[in-house]
Amino acid sequence: MEINPIFLRKNLCCPCIPDSLRLGGTTGQLASNIASNWLIGLRESNPAILDMFRDRDVLPYRDLLPWSGEFAGKHITGAYYIYLLTRSPELHRAAVSFIDEMLTYQAEDGYLGCFAKDCRLTGAFSQNPAASGCTWDAWNHYHIMTGLLLWYGLTGREDYRAALLRIADLFLASFYDGKPSLASIGSTEMNLAPYHIFVQLYELTGEEKYLYFAKKIEGDLSRDDAGDYLGTSLRGLEFYECSKPRWESLHAILGIAEMYAATGDAVYLKSARQITESILRTDVHNTGAFSTDEQAIGNPYTNSNIETCCVAAFNALAARVAGLTGDRKLLDFLELSHYNAVLGSNSPSGRWSTYNTPMDGEKRSNTNSINFQSRPGSPFLNCCSVNAPRGVGQCADWMFTEEDGTLVLNFYEPLEADFGGTHVRIESAYPAPGDIRITLSGEYRPVALRIPGWSKTALVRVGSAAAEAAPGTAYRPDNWNEREEITLELDFSPYYAAGGLGYSGKTSVYSGPVLYGADASHNPALDVRVLPDISRNSLETSLPVPAPDGSILWRVGDVVLCDFYHLGLSGAAYRTWLTLT
Repeated sequence: MEINPIFLRKNLCCPCIPDSLRLGGTTGQLASNIASNWLIGLRESNPAILDMFRDRDVLPYRDLLPWSGEFAGKHITGAYYIYLLTRSPELHRAAVSFIDEMLTYQAEDGYLGCFAKDCRLTGAFSQNPAASGCTWDAWNHYHIMTGLLLWYGLTGREDYRAALLRIADLFLASFYDGKPSLASIGSTEMNLAPYHIFVQLYELTGEEKYLYFAKKIEGDLSRDDAGDYLGTSLRGLEFYECSKPRWESLHAILGIAEMYAATGDAVYLKSARQITESILRTDVHNTGAFSTDEQAIGNPYTNSNIETCCVAAFNALAARVAGLTGDRKLLDFLELSHYNAVLGSNSPSGRWSTYNTPMDGEKRSNTNSINFQSRPGSPFLNCCSVNAPRGVGQCADWMFTEEDGTLVLNFYEPLEADFGGTHVRIESAYPAPGDIRITLSGEYRPVALRIPGWSKTALVRVGSAAAEAAPGTAYRPDNWNEREEITLELDFSPYYAAGGLGYSGKTSVYSGPVLYGADASHNPALDVRVLPDISRNSLETSLPVPAPDGSILWRVGDVVLCDFYHLGLSGAAYRTWLTLT
């Protein structure tokens, strides 16, 4: 399977999508459940997701949110990523059917939004076409365009490409060169996101008009009241110090990274890398989640809302920068975020996800916590419910990578994958402690194993030979024959993160890529608000153990710790900042 190969230019660490994949383990089961219990049938359970486009000029106008039009785009993007993990024919059919119907609602001028004709890309609600600056119509189109581009890359459907380019040409006909700027419709963090997709369209088509338009948007983005992300990053300011540090701006910042891929101008890579590293330094929580109350604030120790959409957006940026730079520390971050922030924002059933997944607190369904977004005909739709599948599936962007012709294995859950004539099989209890057994067979291809930075030591056994591997590297075994069995032994001993500011004196505990905490369900005799101190010695003389329900439990003295994905699943209160002695 090819995945938009034109977008792999200048990558040092290219995503490598297998021809076939059978993914087991924690992630595979969740992806399968999301496909069956959320994505397939979404059109029927929430009919307004497409009917809002069909009925945009029907009176009385629907009561819509500024971002209602994003739901369809986020849905098909999430379906794409979950399909990469599951290869479900049913999901593929459902997604293609959804897109095919959606395209029947595209207007002759290319418009594929949910607002009345007089309000197309003006920022106005249908009910008041004179009041611009109210809707996120360009943002909504950006998400639809992103989904169409991904499914075009997957299916090769020319009608998807044509629909995508009709939207793009509508933008070209509506803005700049004697017409209003895109920033004029307001909500710049959101409505300037098309910067990213127009750079991708230039890469796809080679047509200069799309790069020209992207640079026009870049001019808008350079304004201080629009974030000036390029300028502030090149001046060395932290991301939270810019004028527009909301999470939505990360999609425009993806455009900065993509500009480097498209043009080779190192200034863009410097900027994208500085922003990514700034966020990692100042605004990523112990769960691997970006954002506090939907933006950067320069303090990862504030236990306020941590939004699922923010996590998905930052991880998309981190994965793109990792691909452009080959920075293995970003892969370590993406793994930690996947097993905690990402999985932890989803019910293992695949039926619901969260809006806010706090460090300490409770996990609540987004259909409850942000139910103000519910509308007639779309009772379960909100910004996070449609975006959470993308967060889970984005591990496909770094699960396997290619570096100078070498296939790098970055993901160690049980799976079988085919790359041309090369077959990879992994058996493990990952992310729980235990050896990882890798079988390579078929045609020879150079293979490397990512050695996570959290593993203090690592031992690779190939046949009867054993060699130590350095943390934070990609270990390349010697040439293998038609079949080779490799065992990777990682160090799952605990490591710690010290709290700061509001969590001074507290500590977060990890084993492997997993954050552990205590909840009321696993500790019925204790009040998790006032847990007893936990002995470091108890932690360092024991290891977490998989439980029959899929959770990973760690018994340390009188306290039972649980992996963050399963922590507080029943609605029980939990804590991840602990007192150690």
